[in-house]
Amino acid sequence: LTLTLTEQVWEFFLSCFLIGCSQNTENKTEKKTLASENTTETSTEKLDGKSLNEESDESNITVDERVEQIRGWYGEIQKIGMNNCKTKRKTRYEKGFSSDSEEFSFEQIVKTCELNEDFELIKGEFSGYEWAQQVSIYKRKGKIFFIFVTGGAESWTYEYRYYFDSDENLIRHLVREADGGDEISGPNIEKKINAKKKYVKDCAKEYLDEIEFVVGRKK
Repeated sequence: LTLTLTEQVWEFFLSCFLIGCSQNTENKTEKKTLASENTTETSTEKLDGKSLNEESDESNITVDERVEQIRGWYGEIQKIGMNNCKTKRKTRYEKGFSSDSEEFSFEQIVKTCELNEDFELIKGEFSGYEWAQQVSIYKRKGKIFFIFVTGGAESWTYEYRYYFDSDENLIRHLVREADGGDEISGPNIEKKINAKKKYVKDCAKEYLDEIEFVVGRKK
């Protein structure tokens, strides 16, 4: 059938209108799809992105969360084991309890282990007249995050745990002790932190000094 001019004009406008609507619908659908993909990517970054976790891991978290984080790192280090270690030794001389006692020699040992790109472990074995101590210093990306100390003197034994934040400030100090030659047992006791001595070089000075004595450099 032959269309009149008026009918042809209306058919033209109707076709343009329908085509335009179709294109708009396609554009909206495409934009919605892209928005959905962007949202999915952002969500993935929040759930899986290490870059986000690296920042949030070490700041703006509670003490309990930081301690759990440290325990996780500690577990990773235990799986790695003692490898890539360098050992240094130095002799310390100590007298007995009396002022006129002779001097005795005691070998002090420090092992420095570069475990991988992130973790370093420093282990010290120190001793003197009727005392001995083992110090393990755990570092991540060059910063101390945990110190574990065991030792004893005569019939007294102890365990100390020091947990640090990302700025190497002490956030938790746990202690377990035993007297009379008994084995250490029972729960840890949390010690109050001295606000004036919470930085690692203050609260752990004696351990760091022992390491420096052996290796000849500050840690």
